[in-house]
Amino acid sequence: MDRHKTQKKVNDDKIDKDTFKILLEDSAKEAYARPWNRLERGLRLNRLRIFIEDISPQFNMTKEEKDSFFIFLQKAVDKKLLNTSKIVQYDKETQRIKTISGLEIKRNQDVLKWAFIKKQKPDGTRKKKAEDNFSVSTDATETMQHV
Repeated sequence: MDRHKTQKKVNDDKIDKDTFKILLEDSAKEAYARPWNRLERGLRLNRLRIFIEDISPQFNMTKEEKDSFFIFLQKAVDKKLLNTSKIVQYDKETQRIKTISGLEIKRNQDVLKWAFIKKQKPDGTRKKKAEDNFSVSTDATETMQHV
């Protein structure tokens, strides 16, 4: 006599959770593989944090300096100063910022200073000198490179 035997249910929830987690990770990887000007604000801020970590050894940045530098870059994003691919050279393959044009970082004794150097309009039709444009790079050999 088979009296109301309960069938053991296969646990499909674990399979669904794993599949969902893999799907989320793949979509996050795809999101960072877009060009800089197509990234949302949160994704840009994430990449800027990584950029700060990449360049911090070159300038011996403390945690406080990193935090205040991030706030500076965050305000620049909000003011739409870092919107274009001309300003921020972003590598889609490595999903990292290579350089930020016009950004100058200097350490004078114990004080670390940073600023965006405004491009001056050339006199008449004279071509700009290459040394007039600054940028900060994640490559240690190109710390203050001229573009």
